[in-house]
Amino acid sequence: MPAAPGTGSGFLARLPVPGRDAVLAAAVRRSWDPGELLVRDGEDATALLVVTHGHAVVRLLLPSGSQVTLAVLGRGDIIGEVGLLNRERERTADVVALDPVEALVLRRAEFDRIRRSTPEVDDFVMQLMARRIDRLSHRVAEAHHLPVHRRVARRLHEVGLLYGTGEESVRVPLTQEDLAGLAGTTRPTVNAALRRLELADVVRLGRGGVQILDMGALRRQC
Repeated sequence: MPAAPGTGSGFLARLPVPGRDAVLAAAVRRSWDPGELLVRDGEDATALLVVTHGHAVVRLLLPSGSQVTLAVLGRGDIIGEVGLLNRERERTADVVALDPVEALVLRRAEFDRIRRSTPEVDDFVMQLMARRIDRLSHRVAEAHHLPVHRRVARRLHEVGLLYGTGEESVRVPLTQEDLAGLAGTTRPTVNAALRRLELADVVRLGRGGVQILDMGALRRQC
């Protein structure tokens, strides 16, 4: 199904047309600067966000006071659907803009109205949740069976695809702590994996980010 003008990719592009039109008509556009919170851990889940521009990172605050990075989101990704489906749930993580972010904001009342009036939306959201559970299951299996250097390469490649512009060289503005959270390992282990990739001329390490020099070569490391 081709994407409607202005819908980008991801959630809206895959949503059946009646539901897509209803979401576009009801949602409000908002923007955030780099470093701003789109969603705060512990606040009420009152809206669904559909990212239309930019990138954001999902971080969970641990009881120890440290943070772990769970995901990087880009154009077409959605935020907050779990909280809307379970009315008693609060936000369970921070979502922070990595660069200028724009999103469509759909309030709970509008989301509920669209789900009732447009069954395609309700079915699609359920399918989306099932796919996310499946992806999490695969991540757990990876943590047990995939060597850590391959997990680091795989997560870095996935984020590189979000930032990709068709060029083989892509800068990913993630810290090594971020990559450690994504790969389910420690910062020293990530550093060792990245140094290995740097020696192979696949990446270049820099302050506050990683320059992927060759996406094809990185993919072969996954």
